[in-house]
Amino acid sequence: MKPALMMTLLCTLFVGTHIGLATRRVRAVLVARLGEAGFMVFFSFVAAASFSVLVSFYAAHRFEGVAGVALAGVPAAHAFLMGAIVLGVVLTVAGLVSYPASPYDLFRPATPAPRGVERITRHPFFAGVALFAVAHALLATRLIGTIFFGGLAFLAIAGPRYQDAKLLARRGQPFADHLATTSFVPFVAILAGRQRMAWRDLPLAALAGGLVLAVILRTVHGSILAYGGVFVITSGLVAFIATLPSWWRARRASRSVSPPAVSVRPVLTEPVSRRRALACAGAMLLGYVGLVHEVVGATLYPDGPASFGGPLGWHVAGLSLVALGMLLIAGTLGVARVPVVPLAAIAGVGGALVVLGEAVAHHGFHFFAFTIVLAGALIVVAAREGNRPGARHIDARQKAVVELTV
Repeated sequence: MKPALMMTLLCTLFVGTHIGLATRRVRAVLVARLGEAGFMVFFSFVAAASFSVLVSFYAAHRFEGVAGVALAGVPAAHAFLMGAIVLGVVLTVAGLVSYPASPYDLFRPATPAPRGVERITRHPFFAGVALFAVAHALLATRLIGTIFFGGLAFLAIAGPRYQDAKLLARRGQPFADHLATTSFVPFVAILAGRQRMAWRDLPLAALAGGLVLAVILRTVHGSILAYGGVFVITSGLVAFIATLPSWWRARRASRSVSPPAVSVRPVLTEPVSRRRALACAGAMLLGYVGLVHEVVGATLYPDGPASFGGPLGWHVAGLSLVALGMLLIAGTLGVARVPVVPLAAIAGVGGALVVLGEAVAHHGFHFFAFTIVLAGALIVVAAREGNRPGARHIDARQKAVVELTV
């Protein structure tokens, strides 16, 4: 049960941080400290780090532990679930392509009428991931696989419900009408008569591309999780990259609008918020290395525990790095008074010594120790720059940042 238990903990970490950081109160606090762009950097980094650990552990232990549901042995169920997987891949690709024009675009203030794949499901990306994940959870031959895909399915189902509630409170009746005429479950709104199928509106190229991708994935299925799941981890970045064009358009539009003549008061500048976000990302990276050390470190480096004097020293090192990352996160966010720069410098020097020792003693390259060096340097540079005298407030003559007062 150990692999299944660890997978449960990692799924809880991934889903919990993904939803928890987006809750209204937590998000408001982080945006106030990091700025909107800084929050995006921090949220994306946490999501990518937790997802990477999750996938890496599953890739290393997917054949271990007790048996799962394993419906692959039931011909009728196998055929049905394979169809659900294909539909899920197709909807996921269509959702990524249509995202910039959807009401769920993070930087779109309006709620356009449903069209295209939104007539089938208002959340094509998440609905596709849910279908894909639920089917894999039922087909999994090991319990660890059922838990892994079950966690992804839970996030794909629970996340959109929270997103709907947040946008409903923000946009009011227009978005309420959107919810009333669409459905999350594919084709339900069409079958209920609340929506109609408009074939001309469908993104046929995206749907065809999704079908081709499903065939390719089936062909290379045995190699998808090779090399520690690096292919899956890399593909997970696509969902974030899909938001970048919308962010860039919204940024350009906000710069083109002249600020009204209103009373203002100084607030933190956006560059300072971004530097704080970078320092916080570096602290998260340190904690992430410690978490990887604990989860898959012994698998990647079988002789590693012996070099630390046994399992106790090995776990002390990993958990200490996790604790250091959390402490530095609190310091960079201003939640606690922490000597951020000295601690980050010590961590970076320690990582550099490990890199040097590995190169001299074994003629090798210790990637994770090098990551610690980079994370420590990032924190030191960003934190020192953000604490320069006079850098924290607005220079009204150059780039005023104002807060409108009513």
